[in-house]
Amino acid sequence: MLLSVHATVGAIIGENVNTPLLAFVLAFISHFILDIIPHGDAKLIKAYRNDFKNKGFLYLIIFDLIATIIILALLLISHKISYSQKVFWGIMGGILPDLMVASHEITNKYFKRWHKIHTWTHDRINWAIPLQLGIIVQIIIIYLILR
Repeated sequence: MLLSVHATVGAIIGENVNTPLLAFVLAFISHFILDIIPHGDAKLIKAYRNDFKNKGFLYLIIFDLIATIIILALLLISHKISYSQKVFWGIMGGILPDLMVASHEITNKYFKRWHKIHTWTHDRINWAIPLQLGIIVQIIIIYLILR
């Protein structure tokens, strides 16, 4: 899943729970649940692992970071979320698993166990879809979460 999905879900969780700790924990768990849904990035990630200069993956990361900022800004402006510690920690819990995986991918030593768990969740439904369809699936997920 893109960070924009995980951050949005984390923000919504944070807006709807009582404590920052609960927001963090539930958003962290939601990350793995969401990653079970096929989302079309498997080939791109494999290509990136084989060639760290793969520009397609880097462009996707840049697109995702910009989309995340825009979505969260729109949620704040529309008052669907408020700027609070609960929302902040929900966002952090939602994106932390991907940050840990990225750290492992870069260093090949930190967060090895989390990397395995993360990969395991991605492989629960063995149904590869193209990235374009994966983006559509993720847009639908964001839409449904915000309803």
